[in-house]
Amino acid sequence: MTATIYVTGNFKGGVGKSTTAQMLSYESAMKKKRKTLLIDLDPQGNASEVMELTSENITGTEVSFKDGDTIWEGMTTHKDLTKVIYPVAENLDIIPANIKFSAYPQYIIGKLQNTTEQLKYFADFIDPLKELYDAIYIDVPPTISVFSDAAMYVADWVILILQTQVKSLRGGQDYIDYMRFFKKKHQAKLDVLGIVPFMVQKRDSVDIEVYDMAKELYPDHLISTVVLNNGRLKRYDGDGITETLTKMGHVNKKDAQTHQIFLDILNELDENEEALGE
Repeated sequence: MTATIYVTGNFKGGVGKSTTAQMLSYESAMKKKRKTLLIDLDPQGNASEVMELTSENITGTEVSFKDGDTIWEGMTTHKDLTKVIYPVAENLDIIPANIKFSAYPQYIIGKLQNTTEQLKYFADFIDPLKELYDAIYIDVPPTISVFSDAAMYVADWVILILQTQVKSLRGGQDYIDYMRFFKKKHQAKLDVLGIVPFMVQKRDSVDIEVYDMAKELYPDHLISTVVLNNGRLKRYDGDGITETLTKMGHVNKKDAQTHQIFLDILNELDENEEALGE
């Protein structure tokens, strides 16, 4: 078992990056039955909070990942990230983050002056995890930072998130340009696996125009499944991911539809990975 590592990216916030990392890791574990790890590299810890709630929904037991040892303690105290892995559900684990991780840039710069050495230092913590999982998803802040650089360095693939707004399209283009620069500078292995479109308004002329521009710019990478404005995803941010059962024992329709969207996206990404890996 050697994990494939995916990072979700865009240099604009609020486009669905964390949501995609959370949902794809969930579908990977629960539907594909892959041993999956979600690593939260964002000091805001939003993904960690959602996964806390998701775990409570599944197990019925209250948990608190962010109040325990997190990636910060794993890297600075334990020197071992396996010490800060928390189970979310069957086949799904998380390494959480909280605000303490905002000290990491200062910590690593004080420890190592050379940028490549800083990246290799982080990679040395990730390497042992690759033997424990089939898939590792990394959520990062939407900026060029020590966090996003570290994720790029260890990732095999970038899953770019594109909201159908002009700023998001520019942020996506900037991300790809920076990725190419970073890849050449540090001999990183990552490449774009797919571009996941989030459409704000299905019938809005600007959304349609931006989506059409994305199709022209990235015809080989744009995922055909579009994530439309989805109230269920907003609920998951506050309540955790759910698959609520009806009295008849079926998954609630809105839950089922939302999960199917991301399962379809995951299937397309799998197809891309198989094709690009040939």
